[in-house]
Amino acid sequence: MIKGIIKFFRYLFETTELGFYQLCLILAKGFFFYFYFISLIFEKIFHLKLFTRVKTFFKQKQGDPVAFLMLVLFFFMGVFLHTYLYVDKNDIKHVDKDILSPVTDSEEEYDEPPRESTASDKESYSDNEVNLFRKYGKLDINSVNFNEFKAINEQVVAWLMVDGTSVNYPIVQSDDNDYYLNHDITWGPRASGWPFMDFRNEKDLSDNNTIFYGHNLLNRTAFGSLGTVLTDKWFKNSNHLIVVRTPEVRHVYQIFSVYVVEPEVYYLQVSFYNEAEYQEFLNTIVSRSIFNFGVPIGPQDKIITLSTCSDDNKGRKVIHAKMIE
Repeated sequence: MIKGIIKFFRYLFETTELGFYQLCLILAKGFFFYFYFISLIFEKIFHLKLFTRVKTFFKQKQGDPVAFLMLVLFFFMGVFLHTYLYVDKNDIKHVDKDILSPVTDSEEEYDEPPRESTASDKESYSDNEVNLFRKYGKLDINSVNFNEFKAINEQVVAWLMVDGTSVNYPIVQSDDNDYYLNHDITWGPRASGWPFMDFRNEKDLSDNNTIFYGHNLLNRTAFGSLGTVLTDKWFKNSNHLIVVRTPEVRHVYQIFSVYVVEPEVYYLQVSFYNEAEYQEFLNTIVSRSIFNFGVPIGPQDKIITLSTCSDDNKGRKVIHAKMIE
């Protein structure tokens, strides 16, 4: 009985395998025939050995179903890479220096009443865009409607923009620091995760040290472009500003320290017992910086920390900035 079942499934597998092979063989003959035919035409017109070799190559491939199958696999890999990794026209964002001008009464708060999306709101991104980093990364931080984003995910707490990088995204906050390592803003499972605020921090950024995390992605989305901050070109050309918007207010921060460090928890402290401990912490992270920003920093200052993996995934790229507005 058991031998009969095993024999049946073996026969079914072998038949399926043979059928799949024959299907790929038929498709290979048809697919490569067109290239063979085109090469044949060029050979007759130009009389070049190159086209003779190309013609012979495609004639041989007509009997090679594996070659056709590999082409199909490479095609779908290309579609995947283009869809999920390609970044278009939102590589670099700049914080306008005018943001440091005095805030008028009408600008002091950003609490927005519910409203319908307008055509101008949708011009900056496409509803059909699959790559959410590309979709939201094109938005203007000053025109973001938090009501719309909270309808997508009620855990959206802020919007983060770093001058001279492609960081320009909504920030989420869960009840732990694990969930958004492998889930995106729409709650969907995704290896690229989504930038998030440390679960220990207050949403109003009132802690001594508010921490943001994001993956260092190869396509420079999420926190993948923060490596730019560690370059001389960025240091010379950037205004060293970071803007964080919440549904209620806008904060402007001045970067005062950037560095790469081994994995640790020291720079991830969010609160301190007293001013002396906090000042010692500030002195330590300032001394680590690869650039001298010359920004005075004291225990009265509130800071933010951006943390992502180093390119070799063995360390951490870290950026610290203090609130100046």
